[in-house]
Amino acid sequence: MKKTIAIICAVVLVFSFTANSLFAGGASEEKDDQILIGGSIFTLQYAWFLGAQIGMENWAEDHPEANVRFQFEDAMQDVQTNIQVLENLATAGAKGIVIFPVSSTALIPTMVQLHNNQDIKFVVGDYAQEPEREEDIVWETFVGHDMVALGEVSGEIAVDYLDTLGKDDPTLLFITVPTSGEVSAARLKGFQRVVLESYPNARIIVEGDTGGGDRNSAQSLMENVLQREAVIDVVAGHNDAEVLGAYNAAVGADRDAEMKFIGIAGDKEVLRYLADGNESWLGEVLQDPVVLGYTAMEALWASMNGEDLPDSYELPKPEAITKENIASTGWENWKWL
Repeated sequence: MKKTIAIICAVVLVFSFTANSLFAGGASEEKDDQILIGGSIFTLQYAWFLGAQIGMENWAEDHPEANVRFQFEDAMQDVQTNIQVLENLATAGAKGIVIFPVSSTALIPTMVQLHNNQDIKFVVGDYAQEPEREEDIVWETFVGHDMVALGEVSGEIAVDYLDTLGKDDPTLLFITVPTSGEVSAARLKGFQRVVLESYPNARIIVEGDTGGGDRNSAQSLMENVLQREAVIDVVAGHNDAEVLGAYNAAVGADRDAEMKFIGIAGDKEVLRYLADGNESWLGEVLQDPVVLGYTAMEALWASMNGEDLPDSYELPKPEAITKENIASTGWENWKWL
């Protein structure tokens, strides 16, 4: 009897080992068959870029026949980290990379090297590159939003409010993020143009957040501004983190009722303020990051399959979200927030 049991156990062990080997081999083969796509994310500090990642993942769900898998890495708004991210993705075997870069120039040599030596295809998203030489254009296309238009829509929200004040010379504050370079400058340019067209005597104070580029650094900046500025009618800025920091400073100084705030990019806290009817907030300017990521992945896949791409892709124009229309946006269901 003991001998019979031993034989049965041995058979079971052999079967289990064989089955596990087969399943493991199948999983390995399936993984080997998949095409690795890299995602170099500007920063995951801002929820908006998570939306771009989700857009890429949504494309893969809609196209299971592509059999892709992703490796996403956070560049943390740092050039050297971004370069390392690209090299990491190349080492991992990425055949294509969607890059949301942290600079308009600093990453180009790395892209050129990886493209020429390893035949990696790139699609640039959100932050247009500015090469010095034509031969350095190794990315397939650019998929990004109109940064000037973001500022223009913010300016339009501001003008709608200024029209209710009866002031010829309102004072507005715009907080930039100098480390974002041309992106921040473009948003400021659009904002200034729209406001000054309607209010040529407006005073627009421009302050650059040279700290962490987050709520805390923006709050410290705003605390200093409030000490010297007796009147501010509207506060806008590069993104929600900057404006939320300014708002928190105004609340702390008991001056939030004196001014209005306009967000850019999409932050759950700003949207909640609008939905709850917070009187300090005029609106939010949003360009859908999920559409950005989806379109960038679609372009990359097309290029990897030999299609010729345009130099750039056109994306939907920015949307103004206000207390009047926020209920129709369905923002509570946005997975990236």
